[in-house]
Amino acid sequence: MGIYILPSFVLSNKIQRKDRSKLSALFSSEQFVSSVYMQKRDRRISKTKKAIYQAFLQLLNDKGYDATTVQDIIDLADVGRSTFYCHYESKELLLDELCRYLFHHLFEREEHLTIEDYLAHIFLHFQKNQDHVTSLLFSKNDYFLRQLHKELEHHVYPMVADDLQEAYPSIPASYLQHFVVTNFIETLTWWLKKGKSYTEDQVVRFYLDVIEMTSITPLDN
Repeated sequence: MGIYILPSFVLSNKIQRKDRSKLSALFSSEQFVSSVYMQKRDRRISKTKKAIYQAFLQLLNDKGYDATTVQDIIDLADVGRSTFYCHYESKELLLDELCRYLFHHLFEREEHLTIEDYLAHIFLHFQKNQDHVTSLLFSKNDYFLRQLHKELEHHVYPMVADDLQEAYPSIPASYLQHFVVTNFIETLTWWLKKGKSYTEDQVVRFYLDVIEMTSITPLDN
């Protein structure tokens, strides 16, 4: 019986398939290791940023923004200076990210909510000082107040804009917007400092009643 020798190109193809299989397995293994590493790295980053956030918020509550230094944050968060600056170039940029995070949750609105329910949600969030957002309000920090104004202009003013502009067509829309936003902040501040005997629903009604007094027709829900 003769010995059958496989052609060289067949052997070559088999070797190549075997090599490709090994390479594929190796690549998959490296992908897995890389994925695990990235997950661990992401968790470390998340844990570090959470520690910085919590330290910053506590310091805002205890000392206020202006009196808080980067060194204070580093010490309380128990992170290295290089670690802090790896994530944030300054406490101003930390505040910027914090505001974006807070406002995203604060002004998130479900479609079925009425004006009253939506505003009550905002008032209640401040009353509970969730995420220390009230500490930022009382700190009178210019950046925070500017960002809060912008969010209220974007989310709250449009709810009442049509009625006010119809009632007062000769008054600039920018003034009406300023009126609605500043009165909202003043009402919120009054309630948190002096009006705690009232519920958030009652205070929202006070606010809307004052707005309605300036318009010809009651505001729609």
